[in-house]
Amino acid sequence: MGGDLDAERIQVEAIGEPGDRRFRLLSIVNGQTYAVWMEKQQVHALGLALEQMLERLPDAGPVLPEAPGLTEFDRETRKQFRVGRMELGYDDDEDRIVIVAHDLNSQEESDAAFACRMTRAQARDLSAESAAVVAAGRPRCTMCGEPMGPGPHVCPQQNGHFRHDLETVDDAEDT
Repeated sequence: MGGDLDAERIQVEAIGEPGDRRFRLLSIVNGQTYAVWMEKQQVHALGLALEQMLERLPDAGPVLPEAPGLTEFDRETRKQFRVGRMELGYDDDEDRIVIVAHDLNSQEESDAAFACRMTRAQARDLSAESAAVVAAGRPRCTMCGEPMGPGPHVCPQQNGHFRHDLETVDDAEDT
């Protein structure tokens, strides 16, 4: 991947209803839209990794406001793939965070299907967006931590079975 890798615009989105969502990272690099399909856990891990990287970076100079990315994503782009492995890096010279994504179906381990550089502000926004997208899913059961759907929740911690037969309990109380 040669040329300028700066992301003109980058975001994470979920498509579908909670419990049946698909996740993707959309980015515009050199006027081309890339759609990197991810698992929910990958979106969550990316957001956390960006947050941790931002915390470890040395302070930069004054932050200049960026022009908003007005370019629209081509949501029908042919540059789409399912991510297998992702890498984060930092470009000292340009003060940019680098994301590299590898296609799950690629036989070439060294070939990146997607790479882009983003500013700290873009990385902060992407991290916050990742957390919001992941949190917008199904609520989690406070007992077992599993996602709860619209129907009844079968919780292993509260399986709905009383330990004793009710008649046995009544007989024990009568004696």
